[in-house]
Amino acid sequence: MQDVSEPHPGLNGGNLQRESLQQQVFDNLRSAIMSGVFRPGEVLSSRGLAQQLGVSAMPVREALTRLTTEGVLQNTPSRTLRLRVLSPSDFDEITAIRFEIEGMAAERACGAMTTADLAEIRALNDALTAAASSGDADHYLKANADYHAAIYRVSGWPLLVGMIERLWLMVGPSIRMSVPDRAHMATSQEFHDQIMTALDARDGKTVRAAIVDDISTAARDIRASLAPEAAHPQMKEE
Repeated sequence: MQDVSEPHPGLNGGNLQRESLQQQVFDNLRSAIMSGVFRPGEVLSSRGLAQQLGVSAMPVREALTRLTTEGVLQNTPSRTLRLRVLSPSDFDEITAIRFEIEGMAAERACGAMTTADLAEIRALNDALTAAASSGDADHYLKANADYHAAIYRVSGWPLLVGMIERLWLMVGPSIRMSVPDRAHMATSQEFHDQIMTALDARDGKTVRAAIVDDISTAARDIRASLAPEAAHPQMKEE
């Protein structure tokens, strides 16, 4: 089982301010989990994370406690914390819910989108296209999370966005396991381009359908990487 003492490119330190340090650490770790910085089952060390973020261990421990309460992290028999490992049935449930609420958020966003919103999302899609072309998985995963989040925020429904973020916290580490090569990224990018075309046309139904197709296509690859159901109830420490 890998310890997080190794550097993670997607984990940002050095820019944290003293004001609301605990919240900043929590937000940083939360964003990293959603964008696939960590892998399913990866053990998180408060000391190693604190070193990477340039803070004391206390705000990191508090952030990890909050993430455990949210069901993102699990306690192990050795008293360490690790990323939750999804079973196939967990993943199927999350995917079905994502179809509904991410599709809803995207369709609503399409109707509420301003010219400025559209320009921001187009720039994020351009960055996502560049990341897909480069084959850099870390860059791609962060750009992908930013792109989707920007669309959903325009929906104007913070409770709905919060639900989506909760699901991304659960599935983010597994998304990491499904982005091994440029072919997968290129396929996903086709859906992102379809989303942009539909947003330009203010076609909410098509935006929703493209979001669902994007989730569905990625879900097939992710599910294939999951361990059999029987392996999950009591995972053993390595």
